[in-house]
Amino acid sequence: MKNKNVRGILALAVVTALSFGVILGSKALAQDTEGESAEAKVTEELDTKGAEGIESASKTEDGYLVSVKTKGYGGDIFLNVSFDKAGKKITKVEVTEQKETEGLGAKIAESEFLSQFEGAEAPVYLPGMSLEEKEEISLEDRTLADGDYEAKADGPDNNGFTDQVTMTVKDGKITAVNWESVGADGSKKSVLSENGEYVMTEDGLTWKEQAEALSAALIEKQSLSFLNVNEQGKTDAVSGVSIAVGGFVNLAEQCLNQAAGEETETQEPQNGTQVDAVAGATISSTAAVEGINAAYEFLQSVK
Repeated sequence: MKNKNVRGILALAVVTALSFGVILGSKALAQDTEGESAEAKVTEELDTKGAEGIESASKTEDGYLVSVKTKGYGGDIFLNVSFDKAGKKITKVEVTEQKETEGLGAKIAESEFLSQFEGAEAPVYLPGMSLEEKEEISLEDRTLADGDYEAKADGPDNNGFTDQVTMTVKDGKITAVNWESVGADGSKKSVLSENGEYVMTEDGLTWKEQAEALSAALIEKQSLSFLNVNEQGKTDAVSGVSIAVGGFVNLAEQCLNQAAGEETETQEPQNGTQVDAVAGATISSTAAVEGINAAYEFLQSVK
């Protein structure tokens, strides 16, 4: 009889403990679910008519929420950008839809990239990015002064090589272009590739041959507009060229700007926050930043 009473007491204790566990677990789950699904309550819908790229916008209890569309490398990118009550500080950025390259541009939807915007003062910008709109001037609309011009990268790449481009203009035309990449010890990619010390492919053109083909194409076209560069910094515009050409394009453009008497230095914005791009995905990163800034600019126009 005594054993039966003991077993009964133990059973009751177990049931009671389990009941408390279920209750506490239910409360915790409810709190977690509420935290995950909780969204700032919309207090006012904002008029977005005529605002290019702005899908919708609203005033919320916590600030503002703007849905924006921007053009990426693989297609349109859709973002939700939340701001504080002053409409100045970014509180959250979400990428709701994108078609960027998997493993590269698609990383703009990951927290490692998006988290850096939380708490950032808008507008935001990437290193070397100007917030001022520049008027596009084609080569045909500007005069190039005769002379020799040179542009050099700010620092070495991941392999320790620094790109540099020299350009000669005669009678207003580009007559010579040379792209070289120099190591810390003074070694040149053109020489290393010819000696078999810098090999990219077994059967393709050497680095020097590709650099020369690229330079020859620029002289023939008298413009950089033919170089459609993809997200990996490569182009299919010149036969046999498989190397990344982003460095060449940037430096050649600097030489052209020098020849045209245009300012080539990029002034960092005096306001806003600098952020980092996804490595190897400058186009997608820039598109996301431009979308966020478009949302910010829209708010400044309606507040």
